[in-house]
Amino acid sequence: MFDKILDKDEEIVDIFKPNKTKLFVKTVIVSFLYLLFFVAIACIGMFVPGEGFEPLDAIWLLLPFGILILLEVLVIIFTYMWYKKTFYAYTNKRVIMRTGIIGIDYKSLDIKMIGAIDVYVSLFDKIVHKDTGSLRFGSMSSPINGQASAFIFSHIEKPYENYKKIKEYIEEQKSKLN
Repeated sequence: MFDKILDKDEEIVDIFKPNKTKLFVKTVIVSFLYLLFFVAIACIGMFVPGEGFEPLDAIWLLLPFGILILLEVLVIIFTYMWYKKTFYAYTNKRVIMRTGIIGIDYKSLDIKMIGAIDVYVSLFDKIVHKDTGSLRFGSMSSPINGQASAFIFSHIEKPYENYKKIKEYIEEQKSKLN
């Protein structure tokens, strides 16, 4: 899955896949809350003060809920498509993210450029009880700023254990380069 972008002398050390349960729980809940907010606004807009409520208005009330369900189904389909193509890896030269919905996209960050690594465990990680979290990699060109980091291994299992393993390996590789 990474053969297309690996250098001749580059070897994959480890590959990670996002935890499916955590990914779907977070995506479905967050998208549902956003969509519910917009449905509530649409429903409130239907009740204009001073006008009476007619039975035909009930049909228009169901329309936002139908749209909510349709959009939620689309979110689940696109999340599944993203999940199937997403893998994270680190090699003896760089960390690589493989993602995509329609096509396959790769992002990489050279090990010598990595200046910081941190572990982020969110409320959703705690809710699903799957020992999941995210590893964020920062460099001078892509610093770790809250959730804005460009290199995140999202929803991986055993984040603290993998953090130690990757950090140790990166320090070992950097010392070889010096």
